[in-house]
Amino acid sequence: MQGIIFNDGGSLPLPPGITREWVKAAAETRNEDEKLFPLIREAFWKKIELGVHVPTYPQFRDMIGQFLDIIKDEKKCYEPYIVKEEHAKILELEIIDEVAKLYTEESGETLDIRVCVAGPTDLYMQAFGATAFRDVYHYLAMDVDRFIRQAFETVKHCRIALVALDEPSLGMNDRIRFFDPDIVSVLTLASTYARQQGADVEIHLHSPLKYEIVCETPINVIGFEYAATPSYLDLLDKKVLEASDTYVRPGVARTDISNLIGTINEECGVNAWKEPEYMQKIVTEMETPEVIRKRLEKVCAELGDRVKYAGPDCGLAFWPDRELAFKLLENTAKGINAFNKENKTLY
Repeated sequence: MQGIIFNDGGSLPLPPGITREWVKAAAETRNEDEKLFPLIREAFWKKIELGVHVPTYPQFRDMIGQFLDIIKDEKKCYEPYIVKEEHAKILELEIIDEVAKLYTEESGETLDIRVCVAGPTDLYMQAFGATAFRDVYHYLAMDVDRFIRQAFETVKHCRIALVALDEPSLGMNDRIRFFDPDIVSVLTLASTYARQQGADVEIHLHSPLKYEIVCETPINVIGFEYAATPSYLDLLDKKVLEASDTYVRPGVARTDISNLIGTINEECGVNAWKEPEYMQKIVTEMETPEVIRKRLEKVCAELGDRVKYAGPDCGLAFWPDRELAFKLLENTAKGINAFNKENKTLY
């Protein structure tokens, strides 16, 4: 084993003057590729430079919307909610493949990447709320599988090592109880092609409350937000993970920016939103490499070799400062690398 593998959640803040609405329109109309493509390529290359082992393509669009908008478009479907293969594409993968090519030319190595797709449960909740249409729930799982299939066909110069299903509703939203009998079959269906290609499949949760259900599926990595909520570690049983050969991907760097800034405001008696220089304390005093290393150490002390990946709790789209977000990624890399160096005999 090469040590704990650092991957990121995907999303990042946009540069000043560029909005998520603009990115959404540019991706849909393809009228401004000359501006959109460099934006995404630069951010992806920055992740590599900062030390993300398995970077996710930069997400500047709404995670659910970028998939659901296609799925709900009748012109792009065979029938309602069954998307056509040729439309089940992630534009960002086409864009970053050129960066992967350059990486290989410079390093002589193939870049491993992480692809993150909105999971069928979150897609369903966004579209229908608590109204139960079990057939559509399964259709959405098929759609997710199609997006993943097209992802593998899109990239030519990198290797999709990890596919993540973004499912924060699982374990956080009581309204999905009526789906409990279907969750195993739906997650199994959604992850079919990724597993056939030999990729690890992660389910990104906020809370691991329903992790035992995930352990009944072929999904082999459970991501959860440990850094902000350390008590989540108490929900996991190493024996259950071992019995199902399931690994975990704990968040070891906090991304709950409002709470982080709230702490600074309280401790310093300031309003850091208006005095942004105080925000630097997040990466110089709070989320430091040493703090991140110690969090990872705690998780590994409890779960041992069941820990395979680590990274920030979630994405960084709503961080107020782009450089601050990049610094968190850099600190995370340093913390994970320090842990790996100290524990090289174990990993």
